[in-house]
Amino acid sequence: MTAEEQLPTDTAGPAGRADLDWLLANVHQAIDELDFYNDEFKAFEKQRVSANFVRALFDYDPHHLLVLRKNGERAGFMISGPDNGVVFLYWSYILPRFRNSKLAIVGNNFFKQYFDNGNWHKLSTFTRSDNRTALIILKRFGWTEVARLEKHIFGEDYMIFEIATEKTIPGYKPFIVQGRFGRLKQNLKRIFSKK
Repeated sequence: MTAEEQLPTDTAGPAGRADLDWLLANVHQAIDELDFYNDEFKAFEKQRVSANFVRALFDYDPHHLLVLRKNGERAGFMISGPDNGVVFLYWSYILPRFRNSKLAIVGNNFFKQYFDNGNWHKLSTFTRSDNRTALIILKRFGWTEVARLEKHIFGEDYMIFEIATEKTIPGYKPFIVQGRFGRLKQNLKRIFSKK
């Protein structure tokens, strides 16, 4: 076997600092292009998933920003966040030209294996009730439908899906998105800790 044959072509792993701008640009592009969401939701979601939010997730745990790669090239992402002992998967997206790959399987498996680490009660996500593709994919990858939420976000119906995990490690690490002053303080700490 050659070295090329031994390397997996579809991979998933935590973002590096150099991936953050790419992630932000691509999640905003995904929000804009998905026709399941109304304009109010798109505007709100792009404001919520800001550069500050992405940096806060990276600082909390880069595994909340998974980068999916095809032959080393960034091809998709999964963005999640901690929520009181639950990992909530906000966005999962594969760039159109990479959709004929195993990236969805690889990403989902990596996500489930990494976060089933004793720190979380469950993994959770939701999708619009009329997003048939997402509903099929979630069920196929082991997510269980647990509830239908009528008129949940901007008056639209959503379905909640979960994967049970077992929390064995006591305590909860809070997730805080810093304001400007907090980010300045954090950057100064980072600068001075390098010396």
